[in-house]
Amino acid sequence: MLKLFARKKDTPSTLLFDFLKVDLHSHLLAGIDDGVQTEAQALEIIEQFLSYGFQKIITTPHILWDFYKNTPEIIHKKLEKLRLFLQENQIHIPIEAAAEYYLDEHFLQMLQKNEKLLSFGEKNYLLFETGLLNISAFWEEAVFLMKANGYQPILAHPERYIYIQNNFNFLEKMLNLGVLLQINILSLVGYYSVEVQKTAEKIIDARLPHFLASDCHHLRQAQSLQNLVQSFFFKKIQNYNWLNNTL
Repeated sequence: MLKLFARKKDTPSTLLFDFLKVDLHSHLLAGIDDGVQTEAQALEIIEQFLSYGFQKIITTPHILWDFYKNTPEIIHKKLEKLRLFLQENQIHIPIEAAAEYYLDEHFLQMLQKNEKLLSFGEKNYLLFETGLLNISAFWEEAVFLMKANGYQPILAHPERYIYIQNNFNFLEKMLNLGVLLQINILSLVGYYSVEVQKTAEKIIDARLPHFLASDCHHLRQAQSLQNLVQSFFFKKIQNYNWLNNTL
């Protein structure tokens, strides 16, 4: 087990998510997407994560070429800056960085050229997202190339996509092509909408997802994670076989 050290907090640790051990989706690198804008903001969130019992963080900034033209070099530089800031503030937790790739033409081109992408874990997990309303016409080609290039694709927060809410069978098609699914914890506390929450619960009841993660962008979201303990779904989630702790 990883040994963690953190500054004392005024409130006792709740260890809500010690059954997960690893959070694999967040936006904690300062100023490169719509997540935190300073290392101090990231530190506040990470302290909250420590109090929840997380033992490792894999942060995943957006790569969305029309808005966030992040590269591995930019992301790694920001990661080292965050690690140094945490060390200076006596916060010790393993933190890595990958990315959340948006399924756009730029991403498809990178796959076609077999460019080196930011993945995590021994199985080269590759986190990607799509548009909320519709999925790109070339999504099957992208999934095929991810697999062919040695990556294991993970679809971020499927419960938030309207095209899945309206056609649940679409998930079966994705699963059959080898895509894994990652549910947002915030979806289960009704943070986005009632419909998103219902869809997340439906996906879990069908025993389809593989990962559960925060998708945390700011402190308010980090604090909202604790509302899960009030959910009737909490025990079910604790007993589910999530793959987070294999990371």
